[in-house]
Amino acid sequence: MIRILDRYVLAELLKPFLAGIGAFLVVMLSNTLYLYIGWIVEHGLSAATVGKLLLYSLPAIVVITLPVGYVMATMLVLGRLTRDSEVTALRASGVSLSRIIMPMLFGGILVSYMAFELNERLVPWTNSETVRMQREILKKTPAPLVKPNLFFAGTNNRYFYVDRVEKDVLNDVLIFDLSRSGFPQVITAKKAIWDKTFWMLYDGMMRKFTDKGYLNYEAKFKRMELQLDLSDNADYFGPKSIQEQSSGEAFEAIKKLKEQGQNVNGMLVDYHIKFSLPLATFFTSLLAVPMGIRFSKFGAFIGVACSIFVIFIWYVLYSFGRSLGASGTVMPLLAAWNQNIIFGLIGTAWLVGINRR
Repeated sequence: MIRILDRYVLAELLKPFLAGIGAFLVVMLSNTLYLYIGWIVEHGLSAATVGKLLLYSLPAIVVITLPVGYVMATMLVLGRLTRDSEVTALRASGVSLSRIIMPMLFGGILVSYMAFELNERLVPWTNSETVRMQREILKKTPAPLVKPNLFFAGTNNRYFYVDRVEKDVLNDVLIFDLSRSGFPQVITAKKAIWDKTFWMLYDGMMRKFTDKGYLNYEAKFKRMELQLDLSDNADYFGPKSIQEQSSGEAFEAIKKLKEQGQNVNGMLVDYHIKFSLPLATFFTSLLAVPMGIRFSKFGAFIGVACSIFVIFIWYVLYSFGRSLGASGTVMPLLAAWNQNIIFGLIGTAWLVGINRR
């Protein structure tokens, strides 16, 4: 009977679990598509390119939606079993409440394991592919990378300042070239136009300085070609993020940066999140189960509302902890795990209290 009970409860969880994942996937993918609308307009992305970007974003979104779907399934199934008096019948036949809910907690562990494997093996690759595609798109029309009235770093140790940006035209350009030792070479231009593989500067001036900072060369130019390699250069686009690396790769990257004396608080938080996020399904189910038992008599609508409330609180604690950890206010490990710890303690205490009744 016990094995039949386990199979029955897990089978009951499957449909609402998949439905919950599907619903939230649509919401999250719609939000991702909305973020790409600006790219579609500016870069003329084809439907195939947009579809590929959305496909690559799917694994990371699935990891986020798994706890949402499972909490909703748990609340709905517990509500139905209670309203149909199946829980009462099982308890009358000698099956304890803790044994009835055990398959639900086991399911939470199973889904958490699946999320961890997905987050460790597939998500880093798809995130890297997403970034690679974004870079390829930006390489074709790099002007949107340039922000007006701000210094930004280019390749070959060059720094740029632009007054105004109009599509592929930069107006009032200032360039500091630090590729040589000593004082930087300074280039100014009235405008710069992107020409597929390089910037063409117009109506400008080049100045070079001695080691003591005195001007020793000055020349005007009508046109000057400036090569700007927009390859996957880390100096231009930045190093791989923690989300693009497996846990092992991320650990080694953080270790090297720490040895160089850099602040790695934010990276450490993201590293620990690689473990805490996949396990969110289990810890949220620890709270969802007693909550489902408590509010089951109020109907399916209340079950869905409680599910949304649980996930909302989890993400508030997650976001709050992440911010505190990145700023160094809280230890990175605690910042990444605080929401799971809180949910685990409250859920366990609640379950013990219900089981004693």
